[in-house]
Amino acid sequence: MSLDALRRLDARSTAWLQTLPSRGVPRAALSIVAHSGDSLVLIPALALLWWLGRFSRSSIAVPLGIGYIFSVLVTSIVKYAVRRRRPEGEWGALYRKTDPHSFPSGHASRTVTLSLIVLARDLTLAGVVLLAWSVLVGVSRIALGVHYLLDVLAGYLLGLAVGIAVWLWMLHGLPW
Repeated sequence: MSLDALRRLDARSTAWLQTLPSRGVPRAALSIVAHSGDSLVLIPALALLWWLGRFSRSSIAVPLGIGYIFSVLVTSIVKYAVRRRRPEGEWGALYRKTDPHSFPSGHASRTVTLSLIVLARDLTLAGVVLLAWSVLVGVSRIALGVHYLLDVLAGYLLGLAVGIAVWLWMLHGLPW
């Protein structure tokens, strides 16, 4: 597939997903799902998990926090290297001001990373639920116009790589 063909496919797929609000999917529901992957939600959730684990090094919050940090760092490096502008739109003004770059999606990267780490702890049901949540977060961000489809797919691939790296680290070195 040529680069032009990939760009056309990205544009068509993104345009179709951006019609979801006009097809009956409530914009408010998309907004809630899209924001559920925000750092302002995830950082307190990770802190709460660590607190519930009595600040233990064996808490699942430790590898989740490490995965979160690595995902943010790697995604930021790629974003500022590529510098792809976000799609035109009105939703997500804060994202557009604080992070004008869309490739790869940090939300997609973070949510997949966290899902894989939960799966690595043999929490299969929770991991599958988180993977489904990750897909919903990615679709909602495209539907609301802050990402292109390829941004989200690249974010998933990046999150997969970070999640696998942390998973391997957990197998060979992170304390339980």
